[in-house]
Amino acid sequence: MKRYVHRSMIISMALAFGSAAAAADSMPGKISTPEEAEAVLEMRSETMKQFGSAMKAFGNFLKRGDGEPLELAGMAAQIAEGASKIPGLFPEATGMADFKDSEAKEEIWQDWSGFVAAAEAMKEPALAVEAAFDSEDSAAIGATVKKLGKDGCKNCHHTYREHTH
Repeated sequence: MKRYVHRSMIISMALAFGSAAAAADSMPGKISTPEEAEAVLEMRSETMKQFGSAMKAFGNFLKRGDGEPLELAGMAAQIAEGASKIPGLFPEATGMADFKDSEAKEEIWQDWSGFVAAAEAMKEPALAVEAAFDSEDSAAIGATVKKLGKDGCKNCHHTYREHTH
């Protein structure tokens, strides 16, 4: 029962914070309870792990031909869709200063519009990856995956993430 309640809290938190971030450059409000913080941090971690798993799957396809293009195109589409939801996963007071396991730098909240722009910058290259997998053009797949990694993931991580592990 506790796990069910916890999962439902994570989903409702994600929806609440995702909706808050969808409004232009508005920053999601501060969390008010430790349970909310735990839920949003877990949702943030799971989302980033999903993005990382997709990038790894893209790399495995390019290196060894592992995976099905249709499935990989779907993963790219999920990244594109998730890009605009990223800011909602970063309410105030959920950074490194607040939680030892957080890798979110304070620069996120100090440069909110830059952070939102960096998250949105993932969308176009992710859609290009999706189209490349749909076309099954290996050269295009390689080029678009590289662009997504550089202009999407690394661009944001370089400025807004502290690697602590």
